[in-house]
Amino acid sequence: MSILFRYVLRGFAVPAGLCLAGLCSLTLLFMSFDLIGACFDPKANVTLRSALDFLGGTLSAYLEWLLPAVFLLATLYTMWQFCRHGELIAMRASGIGMATVVMPILLTALVAAGLSFANTELIKPTAAARARAIKDSDFRLSGREPFRGVGYAAPGNVRVWVIGELDPAVPETLRDVRVTFNRPDGSKRVTYEAPTARWLDGAWWLQGGVRATFYDELDTVVAPPEGVPAETPVKPLYEATETPRQIRAQNMDAELASAADRKVNRKTRDQAGLTTRQKHEDSYATYNHYAAPVSILLVTLFAIPAGIASGRQSVFRGILLALGLFLAYYAITALSMLLANHGIVKPALAVALPSIVFGAASFGLFRRLR
Repeated sequence: MSILFRYVLRGFAVPAGLCLAGLCSLTLLFMSFDLIGACFDPKANVTLRSALDFLGGTLSAYLEWLLPAVFLLATLYTMWQFCRHGELIAMRASGIGMATVVMPILLTALVAAGLSFANTELIKPTAAARARAIKDSDFRLSGREPFRGVGYAAPGNVRVWVIGELDPAVPETLRDVRVTFNRPDGSKRVTYEAPTARWLDGAWWLQGGVRATFYDELDTVVAPPEGVPAETPVKPLYEATETPRQIRAQNMDAELASAADRKVNRKTRDQAGLTTRQKHEDSYATYNHYAAPVSILLVTLFAIPAGIASGRQSVFRGILLALGLFLAYYAITALSMLLANHGIVKPALAVALPSIVFGAASFGLFRRLR
């Protein structure tokens, strides 16, 4: 069976690699027009690094949409080739089950789904945000500049941070920090200002000369409590339980954020008084991070019987069947999102609905194979 596995895998890997290279090339070619235009702009600062950041970040943003199309086309072609040359008939006549024949394709789709999820969670949030920053600045910035003039509000606004400079690549170090601790009624209790804040051993430490301003219940500045200095070289903020990841997540683009960062940020946003629709939209977007890679498996599953049909009957019929299912899958996905955002269907069920429907349809098509 190892020989069969390698043979089917090789027969699928070649068209899949060509499809991936072709679609990625078309995507990069389309996005290169912005890059080419910037090269002729005297105000732009196009370097090799910024160009690679722009193209790579753009590709990472589109990869989750390209992979399903790659597996659809490659699976159709592979199964059609097996049918055209009579190889599938020979395999089945030898007593080899259909599941054994297509196992290399399904395992490849499973690996691709895992890589797609890893890209969405680990690469896309930073890379795509960097590419977007480069494009929004008309290629005058590198996209690696730190965030300036940002902040963070802890749940319930018990603490409010004003941060002069936050590097998303190194969120453990903040510059020009002002942290205000509020009372339960919302009035200020004390504000600390420092040039630097560092996350060390699970706590924030203000460094470089810390100045404290104390307030009474009416937010009027008062003298420091007895024995408490108004200025110190270093000040630990043990009460501040927010982590560097939480502060960074609140300042990242929610559209590009990973599911883990969205969950971190949601705890704070819930306290800020989200509307019901905003909660539904946020929940759907978070759950959809886990469902998007599943589309690669589903597309592969219904492309296999469609490819076999095209080999035995007509190429045109099989292609139409596969494309119809492909478009129907994304149409139901869009409808499910709409229902979830309006509160008609629970977000988790709305995300799972297309997978359930087309998983059942694929299983039915497999059972009809002879």
